[in-house]
Amino acid sequence: MFSWESDFEEAVKTINIYSKKLQTLKTLKESGKVSDRTAEFLQKEFDNYVKAIEARKQTVLERLEVRIKEVQQQIDIIEKLLANNEVRFSAQEITEDRYTKIATALNYALEESRNEYESLREAIAILSRLPELISRSEATERR
Repeated sequence: MFSWESDFEEAVKTINIYSKKLQTLKTLKESGKVSDRTAEFLQKEFDNYVKAIEARKQTVLERLEVRIKEVQQQIDIIEKLLANNEVRFSAQEITEDRYTKIATALNYALEESRNEYESLREAIAILSRLPELISRSEATERR
């Protein structure tokens, strides 16, 4: 598990929970199962949480975007090191045994970096698609 994954999972879980709560409150209000006064009270309480959740979502997104740039730079460096290793071997600067050891290590590093890059891309896409709770909350409040 990458270090950023727990923050991501927590943000997604919290956003989904409050999205459901807001939808349920709207449904209860529309069906008359909750008075306007109770709905307004709950709406105000949810609004405070929603603002904190949206700020947390943005913070996590920003961290993921910084990390994806770092991982892309890491991939670029590893690819250059692999090419340099190939050139050195072709020029007979290093032995085949040393070439193989270096290439194996760098290929493992490259594979792991690419895996993390793909995981980051997916996480950013998921967070970006999650509902905007603030706008949903305000729309519920106006009704």
